[in-house]
Amino acid sequence: MITQDTLLKLLDLCKEDIELFSVRHSNKARRIIFKSSIRTGFEVVLPVLHEDNWVLEIVAERKSKIESHISEIRESRRELKPQSIELPTTGQSWRVTYKDFNDKKSVGITETPTTLQIPEYREDVFHVPTLLQKWLHERAREYLPKRLENLSTTYGLHYNKVRIKRQKTLWGSCSSKRNINLNRNLMLMPLDVSDYVLHHELAHLKVLNHSSGFWEELERLLPNYKDSLIKLKYLQKRHIPQWALI
Repeated sequence: MITQDTLLKLLDLCKEDIELFSVRHSNKARRIIFKSSIRTGFEVVLPVLHEDNWVLEIVAERKSKIESHISEIRESRRELKPQSIELPTTGQSWRVTYKDFNDKKSVGITETPTTLQIPEYREDVFHVPTLLQKWLHERAREYLPKRLENLSTTYGLHYNKVRIKRQKTLWGSCSSKRNINLNRNLMLMPLDVSDYVLHHELAHLKVLNHSSGFWEELERLLPNYKDSLIKLKYLQKRHIPQWALI
């Protein structure tokens, strides 16, 4: 049976990449499955019953692709430890410094107007992004509800509740009960883009669906909304840092 050591010898990975590679045998698998993830690394899933030569041949054919995937994972993980952070919505920015700690539960982020000092627990590569996401969530809770309230007062469009959430696919939502949800990652977008999302949800207070009436209402509130919508679609796949997505 093929083992992880067997494939490591075949691939001849460097020490740094070996830590990102794993092999698993599955009773359910009927073919070789290759999985690439920033969290779990690059995993090769093998059927329990397999021919060794068949596995070696396929993995050898994929060697360059496997190396490329592992390289991408490594680079993405480096982005989990930023040297600076900017919140374009508010125009704020910070220089980031790190300090080693043995107990990852003991301290949080120390913030000044210009710097963030983050405790780094080297045994857990995801410790820094976890702390940064908590910090970002608090910044979003401080800013976005106030901004939404100011806009709603200006337009006379009153909602019930607003919640800041970690949403993977939605930037915002509005329910029939007039409750609005906003994605905390809006803080990482330019002000005109985050404002577009807030206007979008406020327009839903008048028209809950996306009919032509909704877009007319949104244009009444925000005449240049189309420019911001185009910008949002472009930036959402390129602008959000990896530490905020993991």
